[in-house]
Amino acid sequence: MAAAHGPVAPSSPEQNGAVPSEATKREQNLKRGNWGNQIEFVLTSVGYAVGLGNVWRFPYLCYRNGGGAFMFPYFIMLIFCGIPLFFMELSFGQFASQGCLGVWRISPMFKGVGYGMMVVSTYIGIYYNVVICIAFYYFFSSMTNVLPWTYCNNPWNSPDCAGVLDASNLTNGSQPAALPSNLSHLLNRTLQRTSPSEEYWRLYVLKLSDDIGNFGEVRLPLLGCLCVSWVVVFLCLIRGVKSSGKV
Repeated sequence: MAAAHGPVAPSSPEQNGAVPSEATKREQNLKRGNWGNQIEFVLTSVGYAVGLGNVWRFPYLCYRNGGGAFMFPYFIMLIFCGIPLFFMELSFGQFASQGCLGVWRISPMFKGVGYGMMVVSTYIGIYYNVVICIAFYYFFSSMTNVLPWTYCNNPWNSPDCAGVLDASNLTNGSQPAALPSNLSHLLNRTLQRTSPSEEYWRLYVLKLSDDIGNFGEVRLPLLGCLCVSWVVVFLCLIRGVKSSGKV
């Protein structure tokens, strides 16, 4: 009689002498994906912490709120609030491997924080993409032999436009006046001059209307650059952390 045999347990790759490949180790989260390596995570975190707000908006806010006096409370809030909250956000993301809405399932009482994070990120993404759109517009406009915002002979320039070489014409001036013989009068006259770059931005790029009731027209070049900026964002995030880590 043949002896009965029980079910044979499948052997693991380690028992067969096979070691899981690096690709298998990296594909731990099949739904959301994982970072390719630690450098991608570090560089992405640096790009998240240091963005347009630090380079473009922070100097203006610092100057507007007192200059050096603003730095003291800023560094206090950065050390005791900003950095701890930043590390807490990274820790929650690595712990749960979920977005700002799903991570707060650990404490439903704070799920409103997740919705607030989503709304703030949406608003920031909208107006930061406008800045990127303007950068694309100037990038495409600069592909000419002579930059259009360096001189005043363009159709959109006003009579008040003054370039660098025109400043010598503002040193002397005369104003005829009829005064009584026993009076003296000092005439003070203000000359309104604008740079060609300012008029290029205000009168050609934006084409600002004169009144808030006049909506003006849609600037198709700016609309096209805005679409390009959103397409770039889409391509950077199309595969989650796998694609954003390579940017």
